[in-house]
Amino acid sequence: MNEYRPFIEDPRHVARLAGERYVVLRPTGAVVRSYEHVRSAMQERLAGLPVSFTAQPHVTLTGFPTGTPLAGVQRLVTEWARSVPPLRIEVERVRVFPAPDQVVVVQVRKTPELFDALSDLRRRAPEHGLPDWPPIAPADWIFHLSVAYCSALAAPAWAEVARDVESVRAPAADCTLGEVEIAVFDGGRESSGGVIALSAAPRA
Repeated sequence: MNEYRPFIEDPRHVARLAGERYVVLRPTGAVVRSYEHVRSAMQERLAGLPVSFTAQPHVTLTGFPTGTPLAGVQRLVTEWARSVPPLRIEVERVRVFPAPDQVVVVQVRKTPELFDALSDLRRRAPEHGLPDWPPIAPADWIFHLSVAYCSALAAPAWAEVARDVESVRAPAADCTLGEVEIAVFDGGRESSGGVIALSAAPRA
């Protein structure tokens, strides 16, 4: 069995996520290389600043707040995944999410397949007695790979980072993923809550 590779390794960030669960896609191949290119560029530009970087690229489909039972999330995702075909991830560009979040991200193309998968997952959650969270409507969700979390930066420093990002390019890349993961944050660490196959037939 392969050793689990956590998406978040910064202990301070992990502590902020205590008790939460996330349903995510783990990119492969060219998308990982594109993400690593952007992360390296940002690590160089942000050296010495109070910034946290993701350990592994991931596209979050939805999350569940502290106190949500893992077993309920597992049942939901297992049911949902039977109706979802493998999903394609396509890199678009580097951008930022503004204050108060202050995150540098690689935006992922919002394909009909990704949007439908996320919308269906969110729709099914209340049917399983689970909260519909976070409070961002599927229509407003921006698919992305988080690169750098910069919420600790003061406004002037963040403004400079946001300007810098405009010159960073993400190499074109895509991959198709046949499984989804549940990332669990308990006991001061991230662990796997399961890897579940997306088993519906691809759309014609």
